[in-house]
Amino acid sequence: MINIAVRGHDVPGVSTFEDLAAQMQRYGVHGVQLALPVQFPELCERVNPGMGQCARRALARHDASVAVLGCYMNMIHPDPAKREPLLRRFEAYLRNARFFGAPVVASETGSVREVPNVVDERNFTDEVYAETRDVIARLVAYGERMNTVVGIEPGINHPIYSVERARQLLDDIDSPYLGIVFDPTALVYAGNYGNQVDYAKKGFDLFADRIVAVHLRDYRIVEGQEQVQSCNNGEGLLQTETMLNLVNEYRPMVSVVFEETKGEAIARVVSRYADF
Repeated sequence: MINIAVRGHDVPGVSTFEDLAAQMQRYGVHGVQLALPVQFPELCERVNPGMGQCARRALARHDASVAVLGCYMNMIHPDPAKREPLLRRFEAYLRNARFFGAPVVASETGSVREVPNVVDERNFTDEVYAETRDVIARLVAYGERMNTVVGIEPGINHPIYSVERARQLLDDIDSPYLGIVFDPTALVYAGNYGNQVDYAKKGFDLFADRIVAVHLRDYRIVEGQEQVQSCNNGEGLLQTETMLNLVNEYRPMVSVVFEETKGEAIARVVSRYADF
């Protein structure tokens, strides 16, 4: 059975934890990837045990829980004066995750540029990988103290840009408190999307036992451009059923976050795949 989750900020009309929980219950979904910096930016710098308890109680009243606490950031920001506060925020999330009931705090790895979502060949070098590894090692060491897993999401323009790099990271930082948030679409571009299933299977083969959540993000290829455009699940090229079969085979009941599926499309996903 698939353990369906959504990103909280893909749920519309939300201004409080209670709103979020009630809307999730209406859609029939029980897990959320909660990204305070995106959904509740006024709270994200002031995370504390009481805030976590309020969120946890609100979700529990509607039969829901936090699958992943999102603290996405540019963890190798080129300006050290800007990087350090980001890392300290992540550590604050690790420190407070248990009050939210979150087993994982997750992030992508970012970029050597201030704006991560731009291709920069330097991200693919061994030098930048080593810098990224050292930052993640710091966060994992803190996660070990807080008994909370650090979830790293590989992305195609990031230093952890492939399933092979993800495996290298796991080998270099040998800790059960380091896990992978596996989004096959984050590793897709116009030149390789036809091999999406083979590539996803390769990732499961390499590190299934370290996957702490799966993202499924449907997509289209923009004609005439080498660009992947996200869309609601079922409206694009993602072979969802095949991906879910891989989840059931390799990592049953892991949280599957249907990323970029918004509003009423969430209810359609639950109806289609809840008993998959």
